[in-house]
Amino acid sequence: MKFIILLLFFIYSCAPSPQRLIKQAVRDEQKQNYSSAEQKYLTIIVKYSTSDVVPEAKYRLGLLYKDIFKDYTQAQLWFSKIVNEHKDSQFYKLAQIGILESPDYLGIIDGNKVVLGDIESLGKNMQFVTEYKKLDFDLYTATTKLYAGERTIRQYTKFYYKDGDMIKESDVNLKTSKTDKYTIVFKLPIQKNNSWTTEKEGKTVVYTIVDTSLTVKTKKGYSF
Repeated sequence: MKFIILLLFFIYSCAPSPQRLIKQAVRDEQKQNYSSAEQKYLTIIVKYSTSDVVPEAKYRLGLLYKDIFKDYTQAQLWFSKIVNEHKDSQFYKLAQIGILESPDYLGIIDGNKVVLGDIESLGKNMQFVTEYKKLDFDLYTATTKLYAGERTIRQYTKFYYKDGDMIKESDVNLKTSKTDKYTIVFKLPIQKNNSWTTEKEGKTVVYTIVDTSLTVKTKKGYSF
């Protein structure tokens, strides 16, 4: 029995504490062992969820996704967890800054509605109404209705999925449906002449970023 107690004590004493893990993770980052650092931060968050160093682990993980992996969706996810779950933490304001510095290229706001109307009747004769809904941190829907007067003449829904450095548009939920029928409507990096080939409505199309600092002026139009 004494041997078992000593063995358990030895195993427990050798198990890394969350404080030790986070120091190891920081050293991993300094050595550019980013995947190892990522795993250590996740271990702290999952295994030591009540530890005082969890907010720091979440913040450093968010920075890792933002600055190294360029996965801004994951970065926003971890920064948001700090803002929502650790309001008294010293990392609260830093996480808010992290969110602002993690670009959201989809730009959809949950519950937002966009209405476009024809010019002549100011939308009384014809309207396009698109409503956006957030299903998950990386998944949205856009439901568009075309009205002729007060009558709906067409309606369709598109799913938009943030998959790594791409935004995919599809008629189905790409997180639950296995299909190759989708259109890559956006792909990082945002650089002039960056191009990618994708499928849209059964045809092969090429998207190209022609400029990153264009100024657009509307001469005639109406939206409300």
